[in-house]
Order: sequence, then C-alpha cells, then structure tokens
Amino acid sequence: MNLTKKSIRFLGLIVLLAQLAFGCGTSKSISIDHYYDYDANYPLRPEVQLVRATDVDSLFHVTYKSVHQQRVPALLNLPRSGKRPLPVILFLHGLGDNKSVDYMDFGTRAFVQAGYAVFRIDYALHGERRDPDFKFNLRKPYPFTTRNAIVQTVFDLRRAVDYLQSRSDINPARIGFMGISLGGITGAVFCGVEPRVKVSVLALAGGGLKVLFGYRMFSARVGNLLAPIEPLNFVAKIAPRPVLFINASRDEVIPPMLAKRLQKAAGKPKHVVWYPTKHRKIPLKESFQEAVDWFKKYL
Repeated sequence: MNLTKKSIRFLGLIVLLAQLAFGCGTSKSISIDHYYDYDANYPLRPEVQLVRATDVDSLFHVTYKSVHQQRVPALLNLPRSGKRPLPVILFLHGLGDNKSVDYMDFGTRAFVQAGYAVFRIDYALHGERRDPDFKFNLRKPYPFTTRNAIVQTVFDLRRAVDYLQSRSDINPARIGFMGISLGGITGAVFCGVEPRVKVSVLALAGGGLKVLFGYRMFSARVGNLLAPIEPLNFVAKIAPRPVLFINASRDEVIPPMLAKRLQKAAGKPKHVVWYPTKHRKIPLKESFQEAVDWFKKYL
C-alpha cells in the first residue's frame, strides 16, 4: 500500500491524539538525570578572611552563595609549599559533625603535608548552619527536611567547585573529593553529577537508604522521597573516573551489606579497602594514607 505524505501526516496526527486521550507514552515518574542542574553563572559573592598563617599552611574562612539563597561557610587550607596552581581536595564530614571536628583536622593535615589544598564546608543544617530544632532523620519528624538537607549539600558542593575554579591559586583540572560516612553517601551523589571532580574517595559509605533509615516497605511515596538522594542511582556515573572505597567490616552504622551494594554499583576503575573495625574505629593514619596514595596516583 502506498501512502502519500499527506496521509502519513494525517496518521501521525491520529496517533498523537490517541496518546493524549489515553495517556500512552507518558511517564508517572520524574527523571532525576537533571535534578542537580543549576545556574553556575549565578554570582558567588565570596567573602574570605584569613584565620591564621604558619610555616606549613594558611587557613581562610570562606563563605559563598549557593542555590536556594543559602550562604555556605567553609575552611580553605593552602599549603605554603608546592607549585601553584595547587590541586585541591573537597572534604566532607559525617552526620552530626562539622568541618572542624578531630578527624577532619587530622585528614586536612595529611592532605596539606602531601601538597594539596583542602576545602571543607559545613553540611547543610550542621556546624555554623546548625538548626537546634532539627534532628537528622528520614522517617520522623521531618523526613523531607532531611532529604532537602542532603540535596542542598550536593548543590553546595557544586558551588564550591565554582568557587575553587575562580581562584588563580587552585588548579581547576585537579579537583578531588573525600567524604566520610554521611559525607561519603552524599559524595556518591555529588561525584556522580559533577564531572569536574576527577578522583573520589568514599569512606564508610553505603547504598540502600531504604534499609539504612529503617523503611520496611518500599512504597511509591518512599521511592519518590529517596530517589534524588539514593547513592545507588548515581555512583555508576562516576566512572570512568577512579573511586576508592574505605569501609569497616564490623560497621554497626553502615552495614557491610550496604557498603558492598554501593561498591558493586560503581564502575571502574575502583578499589576497595576494608578495615576489621567498627564505624568510628577505623585507623585514621592508615585510612588517610590510603586516600593520599589514591590522589597521588590519579589526581
């Protein structure tokens, strides 16, 4: 049967009308592929203040403008030695902590001694951004506030990259990331959507927030709540950039099963290090040396 161009156009119109009438070809869910897109050219309005200067490094307190009209507080350590522009590590803390807790200071010293600048922000609703009325929990009493805090932090990290790339003393092509616990979980999302991060280290992180936050049933409502922050939806997007996983085999906070799910979902190149300890007992010196060696190899 031969069809004229006019007939083909008419049949196409009938198909379109049928789709509109019966809902064919429509989707009941919203894609998260572009969930973290934002206006990168929006003014950062950074404010920078020198905190101290030593023979080893200079420490600056920085604030900058993120999305949703948020100002993000951060610390920037610049080693005194090393060829400019410097490689930099974005470094994110865990749940209930802040950018200046002991393990963050310990890791920062390790990175600075290895020649890296270090940029640490406070997670949304943590540290200088703490809200005394808020308790981090995806079930109650404020699950959507928790979800929004994770989302906000991903945007804050992307804006941190914008700020670092605006500095003449930072090498925009040599940006790494390390996140610990909640910082590692969030980092899997962030590094998946942020191609300017070249190398990542995810420590004490896992995938499967449904299990982690105690949801027994996976309803459509829970799925919609978790989809934009579930690291399993993003970690594969890090490849082919290298990622190092550091986990504890007796972790009572992030069950090893969830850590293995995240590791399995990641692409290559990747490397996994296990320590036979609980969550807060992994050896700092050894684990940060693993991170330094990973950055030296790939960054």
